[in-house]
This record gives sequence, structure tokens and C-alpha cells, in this order.
Amino acid sequence: MLEKLHRSLSPSLLLLLAFCAAVFIGEETVISIATLIVLSAELGISYGLFKKRDKSDLALIIALGTESLFLWTRAPWLLACSILLLIAASLWRAVIAPSARGKATVWRVARGTLFSLAALAVSVLWMVDLYAQSWTRPVKLPADMNAAIEDSILDSSAVMLRNIETMNAFGSRTTGSEGHNRFVVWLERQVTDMGFTVHRDNYAFDRWDEKSSSFFIEEDEIRISSVFPYSGVTDDEGVSGELVYTKRGDYTKASGKIAVVEIENIANLPMGLLMNVRGAFPEKTGLVTSDGDLVVTAALKEAHLEKAKEHGVLAVILVWKGASDDKLRKEYVPFTSDYAGIPAVWVNATEGQKVIRAARAHQAGTVRLQAELQKNAPTESFYVKIEGKNKQEAILVNTHTDGVNAIEENGAVGMLSMLRYLRHEPPERTMVFAFVTGHFRLPEFKGTSQATSTWLQAHPELWDGREGHMRAVAGITVEHLGSMEWKDDGEGRYGPTGLISTEYTYAGNERMGAIWLKAVEEKSRTRTVVLRGHNRFQFGESQPLFEAGIPVIGFIPMPDYLLVDRESREMDKFDVKLMREQIVSLLKAVKLVDATETDELGKSDSYSYFYGRTR
Repeated sequence: MLEKLHRSLSPSLLLLLAFCAAVFIGEETVISIATLIVLSAELGISYGLFKKRDKSDLALIIALGTESLFLWTRAPWLLACSILLLIAASLWRAVIAPSARGKATVWRVARGTLFSLAALAVSVLWMVDLYAQSWTRPVKLPADMNAAIEDSILDSSAVMLRNIETMNAFGSRTTGSEGHNRFVVWLERQVTDMGFTVHRDNYAFDRWDEKSSSFFIEEDEIRISSVFPYSGVTDDEGVSGELVYTKRGDYTKASGKIAVVEIENIANLPMGLLMNVRGAFPEKTGLVTSDGDLVVTAALKEAHLEKAKEHGVLAVILVWKGASDDKLRKEYVPFTSDYAGIPAVWVNATEGQKVIRAARAHQAGTVRLQAELQKNAPTESFYVKIEGKNKQEAILVNTHTDGVNAIEENGAVGMLSMLRYLRHEPPERTMVFAFVTGHFRLPEFKGTSQATSTWLQAHPELWDGREGHMRAVAGITVEHLGSMEWKDDGEGRYGPTGLISTEYTYAGNERMGAIWLKAVEEKSRTRTVVLRGHNRFQFGESQPLFEAGIPVIGFIPMPDYLLVDRESREMDKFDVKLMREQIVSLLKAVKLVDATETDELGKSDSYSYFYGRTR
């Protein structure tokens, strides 16, 4: 009985170990130790308890050796060999050995087929993991490698603050808006005054911009927390109809009516599916599972407004659940949707309960959403160059210029200070500073991923290394400087935590990660987590550089208020001294990269896959 149970469970256990080793990045040590224990027990049971040998035992013995060597050397190829041996041994025990022992039965054939399919699936995961090289070894920089920044040359905090206030004076800067266009003109004037030549790329697109909105249930006004960008427009009278509570994406019973849909915020994001940690400084700095929750929720839990329009729905009311009213006020989400042609607004949980009750009582509502629809609206990207001694190789520094508050996006202001500093120190390689448009209109500007990909496609001569073109050996992306952390507490109150926002920084390979950790080690305040692009996710404008194979350092804190479009521009959450410290680190990174040989900078890794390292 025990022997039969052992034969039944053993293959599944071996395959489970192979699956875990292939999928869970960062847990290699724990899984290897568990594998050693299980394999030792397996061999002990076979030889000690049942006094039997199996042809697959040799694979298990070799796997024991490779796992032991892996724990000693940390060589990824040893782990890959062990996974393959586990898959082979499990297949032998579940499929091949039973076939040799006796007559085939329907159950045995079915079980063998299912197990073979499972083993094939694990093998595919193993091959993907092997191709992506998801598990990499950290790089150590020489102890004497450093970069000094002359404090007297760098803009003071007061100068940076004045520039931020100037940016804020333009108001909201959504793509192609008046505020955005005026901000770009101001940026170009700043770099021209520094003596740089501006190279422009002009675009035209169809722009939507909210002017006013309201929502009434009969005669009672319901406070709108924000409108759904690029949703739709009504006339002055708005649209009126019965409120119907329905599930997200299911608008069949809302034809000719106003749909009410509840969207629950994903307050604790599955970070292992979104991110893969390379390192951190201080060492115990970890991921914050609620960072970027509203942005990710709005993207993952799509409202599917196009379906609502197809079903003849008059308007859509989206009710937030699981976030405080203060946190939700004036959130510009989602910013990645095509124009839907149907008005939609968000309401907070407090107002939302009134709306849901009214919908269940079949009360009527009126939605008014007036917006400007501008055909062929102009917008512009531009770049400047600092000529280096080496004119065949380039370092790209990029950000986007559109945004809604003091943090999103102030990278362009930070890059002004970087340019002003670097013009005093001619670099080894040519540096290209790209200020791109379109981040807030990704359906039209994303190219292959984010807005910078459109700029890359327009300027292969600056980065692709083909005949007569410069080769970009590295990239530095600058976003969301000076942001302090604000969170909902356990009682639903939104306020400061006293911490700086987690400084998420994507590194294209381990060398770039090590350079960034070196660049931040002397900061007075740091909360750095270095990431690898994972499962096709890489937040921010460093993604196009990464996907183009350019080793990148992509600095992108993600505070909860990142997309809040209020008149205050979230200045109460901005710290200019922190911004200046972060610019110092970015300048150090630029100098360290410029001082590193091209071969040492290496190639960019690919995305890692499955469940990433979360600490």
C-alpha cells in the first residue's frame, strides 16, 4: 500500500519542484534546499524502506549534485540542469515505467497523457526561463569607482523650486493642451539660452479636454470625483435616463439607460507578477504593494466603454470601492484609453453608495460632460545634444513633458538642471536629451510601448548603431522627482507617512543596477528598489529604451497622487531638496556610465517572466 502511494505521489512531487524552480524568481535558495531534502528522502525511501532501485534514481542522484553545486556556486546553468533532470525523472516514473510494468488501461493512459501535458507545460516554462535568463548574478563595481558632483555648479534648490513653480503656472499639461504647449515653448527657450540647438518633431492628433461636468439623481447633485479621460461629450443639457446597476463590461440591460458600474481598487497589487527586484538600498527596502494602485486598477479593470456604446448606453457612472474619498479626488485615470464616444465619470465610494441605491430603485439621473474636441491638435517633442569626444556612441537621457501636477511630470525641469551642469563638463560620449510628448495620449503616441518609442522610431540615427548612425550604449530616464509618500491609513484617512516615495528604478542589466546603487549610496534620504522589466511590464518612459536593447537606468517613483489634476498641483507632497538630491544621483549615474567601457556596460537583458523576486 505504501509503495503504491509512493509511486503515485513521487512523480507529481518532482514535477512540482521543477515548476517552482522555473517560476519563482528569487526563491532559488529555498527551493534548492527543499529539493535536496525531497530528493534525499526519495532515495532513502527507495533504497531503505522498499529496497528497490529505479532507473530514474540516477537522474535524482545527479540532481542532488547539481543542486548542491548551485548552492555553493550560484551558477544559473546548474539550476537549469537540475530542473531538466527533475522533469525527466518525473516523466519516467509517471509515464514510462508504468507502461513497462503492465498492461495499459484507460486510466493509466489518461493519467499518463495528462501528466505528459503537465510535464510539457513545465518544460515550456523552463525553456522560457532559460531564454530570458531570469536569474542573473549581481555585479560588483571597483571600490574606487566614483563620481563627484560639484555642488556650486548645480542649480540650487531655490532655482529648481522657481522652475517647478513656473511649470505649475502653466496649469494642467495634458498632451497638446494650452498649458502643455506653453510649457514646451518655455523649456525650449531655457535650453536655447544655454546655447543648445533645439531639434523639433511636430505631431498632430485629435484632442479631448474636459471643460465642465455634473451628475444629478433627479434633483440631487452627486459629487464627481473625476471624469473618465477621452470618454465622450454631451451637449449643455446632458443625457438623462434610468440608472441601471450592472457588472463591468456587461451592458446588455443598460441600453438607452445610464449604467452604474462598481470598480474595486486593487489595494494590494500582485507585485511578483508586475515587478522583479534586482537589488535595493538600504538593503531591506522593499516593494510597497499599494503603490500605483489606482492607475493599475483603472488599466486592469477596464470599463469597456466601447461595449457600452455598442449597446446604446447613454452614459457610464464608475463607482470606486476600496480607496478614500480624498485620495480619489481629480484622478486622471485611465490615461491609456482610446476615445470612446460615450460620457463616463468616476464617483467616490461615499457618493457611490447613493448612486448604487438609486440604480437599484430604478431612479433617473442626468450626466453632463462638456469637453473640447480639437482635430489635428499640435504637440511637439524635441531633443538637444551635448557633443562628446566620442561621436559614434551616445547616452540617451529622456523624459516626457506632458503631465498634470508638480510631480507628473517634472522630469523635464530636472533635465534642465542636468543640462546646465553637464555643459561645464564635456562628456566622453555624446549625450542626447530627449523631451517627448504623448505620454498622456499613448493610444496615438505609444509606438511599440511608451511615447519615447515614437521618438526612437523617428531618430534611428541617434541610437541604432547602423552605418553612419550613433550607437546608444546606455539610457537614463528621469521621472517623478521629489515625491513624498501619502497613503490611506487603516481607517480610510489619506495623509503623509513621513517617508519619501519608494524610488523604483529599472536597470537594463546588472551592471546598470550596480551603477545606480553606487550613485545613491551617499544620499541622505534614499528608498531605492532596483527592478528588471518583468512579464512585459516596465512602467514609465524607460521601457522603449529597454525594448530597443539599450541598457537603461529608469528612475520612476510611483506615488498614489501621481495622476491627480488639481489646482494645487500637489505641491504639499513635493520636496525640492529631495528632488535636488535625486538629480545629484542621476548626474552621478550619467558620469559613471560615461566612464565605463562599452563592453562593460554590456547588452540589455530581456524581460524576466513568471513570478518575480519581491525583496
